[in-house]
Amino acid sequence: MTRRDRFGAALAAFSLAVVLEIVRGHADWGPSEGVYALTSRLFLNGGDLYGALVASQPPWTYLFGAGVLAIDDSLSALRLACGLLQVVTALLAAEAVWRLTTQRLAAIAAAALVMLTPWATHQHGLLLPEQLGAPLLVGAALLASRPASARWAGVLAGIAVYVKLPFLVPAVLLIALSPARAVAARWALGAMAAQALAFTALFGTGFWRQIVQAQAQAGGGLELGIGSWLQAGWNLLALGVLAAVALWLRERSRDRALLLTLAAAAAGTLATTLTILKPGTGLNVIVPSESLLVTLAVAGAVWALRSAWRRQAALAAAALGLLMLAQSASLLLDPANPRPFHRPLSASPGWKVGHDRAEVERLVAAAGRCPKNAAYDGPPLVAFLARRLPPAGQPDYFIVSRAALHAGVFARVQADAPRCP
Repeated sequence: MTRRDRFGAALAAFSLAVVLEIVRGHADWGPSEGVYALTSRLFLNGGDLYGALVASQPPWTYLFGAGVLAIDDSLSALRLACGLLQVVTALLAAEAVWRLTTQRLAAIAAAALVMLTPWATHQHGLLLPEQLGAPLLVGAALLASRPASARWAGVLAGIAVYVKLPFLVPAVLLIALSPARAVAARWALGAMAAQALAFTALFGTGFWRQIVQAQAQAGGGLELGIGSWLQAGWNLLALGVLAAVALWLRERSRDRALLLTLAAAAAGTLATTLTILKPGTGLNVIVPSESLLVTLAVAGAVWALRSAWRRQAALAAAALGLLMLAQSASLLLDPANPRPFHRPLSASPGWKVGHDRAEVERLVAAAGRCPKNAAYDGPPLVAFLARRLPPAGQPDYFIVSRAALHAGVFARVQADAPRCP
């Protein structure tokens, strides 16, 4: 890609990020963002992360959040920083499509589509491990495809594992299909070992107990998430079909090694949807899958349009693209009942907005009227915006209430009084 093409891709992605943030505002799209934001703030202010301050994920999400809040302690700053992570992912996807097709318009379109896929729209700008993992995995797939940069692919893949442990699956698969897999694997293992030593030194053994032992306990009694998997399949339908076309027409690729590492990473991220079996795991796990599938889907569309079936391919690609964009648009136009984002034949949209911006403003105002000594027992995002502490100062109620390791902490949460609301 030329510098001009990269500028065009960046402009498209950044413009869409701005539009999405303006349209969405400070709406609450689920409890996880508030939990990570509150935990990051408490850690920044001296909280004993993985000690008295319970956390459920490896440190990078909290470190990223604390770093942003150290510059500007606001939700707007977090949303801006996480939106920029999505822009970075979009630029990496554009680079991948360029290398696969050498088509500049396709590369710029890929950057825009990364911002507009259904779950990227749903989770836009939210502080979540998946937002950090997406650019790391797309970047690792790009770097792993060339021997000269394979070591850095290993480093990025190793870092991704300490963003969220299930990212070990795509990390292993993309390294396995690298033309320099031995080099990438050595550097990945080195990066993982270095982080293990550093985080153990910083946080002690509580780090391991909370991200492994407590997570295993919280996942006791697995739930069969058929509805969630059907929803994931519906949202990934368009990208999945076109990605399959890319694999079918793989001989047309200008970079066969990159096609393999991208496909491996995409397969690995899709495999992490199995974690939906664990209670508390949401469909935001498919966010990294979308960005990887976009690279394959755009390439598949380009190659199909050059084939003997180009007329049929154009109609099919247009229909699938419109379906995907309609799903994303419904989240902005009718967030309380987002159809066709929500799968057909389902009685109720379970992934609608939790509280729209007006509701969030009312809840924040009400939280501000609570007595100063009262623990705030409402939505975590409202607690963050109103600068209120949750019961016993524990943002992650789910892991505290579900893991036997945290029984003592849970008792303190239940006993904390007075509460508001």
